[in-house]
Amino acid sequence: MKNTFSRKFTVCTLAGVLGAAFIGCGDDGSSSPKGTGLPAEVGDMAELETYECGMDVIGEKVYVTELDENYECDGEKWFKSYDQTKPSSTKSSGSKDTDGSSDSKAADKDGSSSDATTSSSSAKSSSSRPTEILEPEITVNETCTEVGACDAMVKTDVSTWHFVRKDNFGDDAEYTYTVDGKDLIVTIKSADGTTNSKTYSMYNMESEAGVEMAFNAAKSTCKNGGGNDNKVKNCVKDTVIKALPECNASLEGVIGVDTTGIKVICRENEWQIYVEHGSLTDDRDGQTYKTVTIGAQTWMAQNLNYETENSWCYKDDPANCAKYGRLYTWAAAVGRSEDECGYGHECGLPSGDVRGICPSGWHLPSYSEWGTLFTAVGGSSKAGTKLKSLTGWNSGNGTDTYSFAALPAGFRYGDGDFGYEGEDADFWSSTEYKYNSDDAYYMNMEYSGASASMGHLNKYNGYSVRCLKDSE
Repeated sequence: MKNTFSRKFTVCTLAGVLGAAFIGCGDDGSSSPKGTGLPAEVGDMAELETYECGMDVIGEKVYVTELDENYECDGEKWFKSYDQTKPSSTKSSGSKDTDGSSDSKAADKDGSSSDATTSSSSAKSSSSRPTEILEPEITVNETCTEVGACDAMVKTDVSTWHFVRKDNFGDDAEYTYTVDGKDLIVTIKSADGTTNSKTYSMYNMESEAGVEMAFNAAKSTCKNGGGNDNKVKNCVKDTVIKALPECNASLEGVIGVDTTGIKVICRENEWQIYVEHGSLTDDRDGQTYKTVTIGAQTWMAQNLNYETENSWCYKDDPANCAKYGRLYTWAAAVGRSEDECGYGHECGLPSGDVRGICPSGWHLPSYSEWGTLFTAVGGSSKAGTKLKSLTGWNSGNGTDTYSFAALPAGFRYGDGDFGYEGEDADFWSSTEYKYNSDDAYYMNMEYSGASASMGHLNKYNGYSVRCLKDSE
């Protein structure tokens, strides 16, 4: 295991042996230390690798000066971060070395500043990624039309039979039509505020013919009284969401939000799902797991290793539990007994999230939730390659594009035999196969293919479990 503070300890020890006059011995001056003990900035990858990337610093970023890039800890290794926003302060070209002298690259022999160095520094600053997140441009268009009150009347909608016309004295009178059973009721509000209602039973408003006659009479009353001059204005609002600008080299590393509200990042001339790393500690046994947010879902990035009845290590070797997690029957995965939900028993789980064997706040993913993951990473035909780990497969290792790190843990047969280590990754879903109580749905990836798919097999098989965080 690497010692985070090994470099500093060596410097301090040599200082004591050689009798050098050091003012302080806790920081090498390269950057301001973080609360985790990590520096904000290091010179090169060799220096970065002297700091341990463990679960206690998962998600932390360190700026590598030589590469002009941020690197992030996923709990196990350092990788180039999706967030390339530069630290607010990095080692300037005119900073002091640890011996107190000025950087030779920052000054000429006569002590004057170098214009070339200053120009280079300014160019680097101007190329830094924007700190804000790009969001789609939203435009609201409003379209309005005007039509006369008489023409706006709709035969099948009596509420539109509403207009103002002139009465016998030339004053405005407001006409409102309503229906009571078979009867048509006309209410007239005069200019002085008085109202008068009259019931017309002749039209039979429960028949199509009666409605036709009443409509024609109402429209005639409207037009003959000048009601057509009273305009009705109708407006419709249309919200237009403009997609993010085209991803190109100038936007490399920029984070945005797409039209569906999903966070994305510009990588290699295309907008890709933005991945966020985290961790989860299971309060039942204290085990800590890496997590990853892909689109709108947050997944465990390691297989569950919580011991319960009807769960096993591959080939009953505890070392395989540490490597692959445990293998569970479907009943164990959904948190039920074999007599209740095992092979040959129709379980009939309630709708909604099924926590099952997962930690509090997490649940066993359903058939459709696995499908959501496939869609987020570009479809099931490519999901296998993108979700599989970089190593461990007999052939056909994945690209692990989204840090899901699916390992080929193999599985356990119902008779107790084990097989397919290095070849298969199988994960239970919470969805029971409705046509056969012997089976439940699971997600499968194989060493020989690029896809990930859903299938159904016997509930007594022992498969891996990945838990999905409950929606907030």
